[in-house]
Parts: sequence; C-alpha cells; structure tokens
Amino acid sequence: MAAWRGVPVVVLLLSGVLGVGCGAAEGEDVSAMGEVSAALEPAAYGGPQPCGPSARLVGDVRRGEEGSAPETLVEVAGQVFYAANDGVSGRELWVTDGSATEARRVKDVRPGAYGSTPRFLTRMGGRLFFVADDGAHGPELWLSDGTEKGTVLVADIRRGAQGSAPDALTVVGSRLYFTADDGVRGRELWSTDGTAKGTQLTQEFAPGQASLYLDDLTEWNGKLALVAYGDAVTLWVVEGRTGTSRALFRGPEQSVVFSLTPAGKDRLFFLVDVGFGEADLWVTRGQPFLTFPLRHFAGDYPSELTPLGSAVYFMAGAEGFFGEPGDLFHGGELWKSDGTLLGTRLVKDVRPGPEGSLPSGLTVLDGRLYFAADDGVHGRELWSSNGTAQGTVLVQDVEPGPASSTPTAFAVLDGWLFFSATTAGRGREGWYSNGDPGRVDPMRDIAPAGMDANPHGFVRAGGSVLFIATDPAQGEEPWALPFLPAARCARLEP
Repeated sequence: MAAWRGVPVVVLLLSGVLGVGCGAAEGEDVSAMGEVSAALEPAAYGGPQPCGPSARLVGDVRRGEEGSAPETLVEVAGQVFYAANDGVSGRELWVTDGSATEARRVKDVRPGAYGSTPRFLTRMGGRLFFVADDGAHGPELWLSDGTEKGTVLVADIRRGAQGSAPDALTVVGSRLYFTADDGVRGRELWSTDGTAKGTQLTQEFAPGQASLYLDDLTEWNGKLALVAYGDAVTLWVVEGRTGTSRALFRGPEQSVVFSLTPAGKDRLFFLVDVGFGEADLWVTRGQPFLTFPLRHFAGDYPSELTPLGSAVYFMAGAEGFFGEPGDLFHGGELWKSDGTLLGTRLVKDVRPGPEGSLPSGLTVLDGRLYFAADDGVHGRELWSSNGTAQGTVLVQDVEPGPASSTPTAFAVLDGWLFFSATTAGRGREGWYSNGDPGRVDPMRDIAPAGMDANPHGFVRAGGSVLFIATDPAQGEEPWALPFLPAARCARLEP
C-alpha cells in the first residue's frame, strides 16, 4: 500500500478526489490512500512521475510461463534494446519503445534456433553496440540503429568462425574501447568509431602472440583507465585523443587491482589487494607521484564504491568471506573518502556493534546517497545520507517492524528512485520514491498471492519506465510503467 501522507480523509471525500488516480489492472486491489498519493502528491513536483499501479506487459516475446528471459535493457534514442529468446529463433536482439503492446525482433542475426546470443549491449551516441555470433564470423562487434538494415557487423577482427570475442565494451568520448583477440597478437586493447576502417588496435601491451589479462576498463574524464595483469599488475591510463598511455601504479604479480571509480574532476579511486585477501583504498590524480594509499580495511573487501561529488562512498569493515575479522567495533558500515587521509572516515555507525548494518545498493539521487541497511530494529530497509552522521536517516520502513523488505535493483530515473522490495502481502514487487522521508510508493502487484515478480533493470524511454519482471502465467518479460505528468496519470483508464 502507498505511504500515507496525513491528509484528512474527510476533506478528500468531500472534495471528490478519492477514486481518481493512475489506472489499475483489472481485479487489482488498490487502496484509496494509494490513489490519493498518485493523484495529488506528484503535482507539486511539476515534472513527470510514475503512474504507480499502471504497469503493463510489453512484448510477450515467448508465450507461456517460461518467458523469453530478457537481459540487460538498454535505452538508445528513445528505444529500449534487449536480448531475448522467443523459443523459435534462439536468443536475438529485440527492441521496444514502451508505447506499443508488442516488442519486435530487430534482426535474426543467426537464422535458426541457435541464436546469435547478443551480449555486452552498450550505447554510444544514437547507436547500440553489442557482441554477437552470426554463425559465420564467430563472436564479433555489431551495431544497430533499431532497424534490420541498420544492424550490421562493425568489423571482422578475427577471420573465421572462432571470432575475436570482444569484451569489456567501454565508451570514451566518441570511441568505443574493448579487448579482442585477432588471432595474431593475442588479446589486446582495441577501439572503434563504429566503422570497419575506424576499428583499430589501440595498444599492444604484450608484443607478439602473448597476452596480458586486461580488466576493469573505466572511462575517466575523457581517458580510459584499465588494469593489466602480467609479471606485475599495472594500472594504466590511455589518453582518449592521442592513444598514448602511462602507468600510474604497479604492484607485485600476486596482487589484485580493482573497483576503479572516478570521482570529481581529477580523482580515480581503486582497491589493491597485495595477496593477503584484504584491500587498501588508493587514489590517484593522474600522475604516479599523486597516487597513494588512503586506508587499509580488514575483513571483507570494501564494496560498491560510488561517486558523489568529489568523494566516494562504500561499505567497509564486514567480516571476510572465510570468517576473517573485519572492524571489531563497527562491523560493515558506510564509509566515505574525499581522497585525503583525514577525509577517509566512517559516515555513521547505523547498527552499533561488530555486526554492522551492511549497506548495499549505493545509489545517488539529487545529491544524496540511497542504500539498503539493517539497523537492527527495522530490518533491512531504505536509508539515505548526505555524508554526515546526522544526515544519515531511514527513508521508510517499507515492511514495518523488525522484518526486512530488503530493497534491491536501485535505479535513478529523472529524479525518481526505482527499486524492488519484499513485503508480506505482495512478495517482491516494484516501488518508487522521490527520496523524501516517508515518500515510498508501490507499483503494480504483478505476481499475485504474495509471489515474487522480482522487477529489475529499470530504464526510461519516452513516457515509460521499462523493467524486467516475472508473471507466473507469462514468465519473465519486459514491462512498462507510464511516466507522465500527474494530470495524464490521473486520466489513465482503470
């Protein structure tokens, strides 16, 4: 049920507002309070808003309870692309704009039941890039503008059916970087502008047929940062314009460098495990002499590094995977770092004691951090923080009492936070919030009788928010929630 705003029911009854709201599916029980919330509240916010109970199935690609198992919704120029299996053509690329009642297959890249298995869907400009295997060229890089004619192979980097198997697609400016193996020089760093002529080897880190393992490709203020594993582990930065590279950090062969996270104008945070199963937080400002460690964290690795302004937020201090002790005083809690030793600190001990609140799902909305945490009283619920202990607060106890709603699948779209959460009466369903304390509302209950629809992958296209969810009768398919000005929400047919 939608959160109550404290508006007197008598006044609403007299004014005739009750019963006006976003349309509900036939047979769905939507409370009067939910309709009041949908009809009244968002008007004060001016722009588009979620029309809560109005989500509908879009593109039942594979009829029946199995569903098409869509993967990775990606919005490009008002269209949403995804890979799905219709049970006939295998896994291929599909597209919808959310306004139609059906999705359409973009192109049968590999005719027959096997499918081309599109993966690593990545937007660059107004086109979608992805890796697919057409059965003749092996896994190679493709692009699509949403039409069959405009869905083409970018370049056949490795001739023959084995393919170059592009990986780690990362956009930097107007070029797409990735790793690929051309069969001659091993797996190296490549880039493309979307044409065969403009697809080229960017840097050969290991001469000849040898290869280094290239990982964690990350866009950083118009540059590409990545980690190369060989006799040593090296953090590299590649200039986007010139293609020149320089090493910022080197560690011994047994070390691991990961979680590259840009923040602010010039800071790149990352984690280093030198081989002992615990990690140090590091920062660089683009030069080796400005690359240094900030703090060692015992126990589990710091996780979910999330930039907000010029700082990075993360969870740290939890017990290790094999029971290694973490922070014995605070447990796993929310930390932040501004790139200085003194500015790397605990934000708030949400759950005092060594167990910790274990923040997860860190997401930024309008200059605040939102996340799930368990304070030991309300269960795992939605919290927010402005970076101070006083400003770290519970947003709403979605499942009241000590039970947990366990929010997950956070996505921020045009000033609204979307996520899935579990309640006793509804199971795991979709929710949304504008971030204000107490302002958390439910989406349609897609899976009946307390079953789990497990909505995730929220993206916006035009007047809809699309996501993946499971209806027991139709399986896992894309759904669309109207995202419209309040007046248009209220006019939707129930």
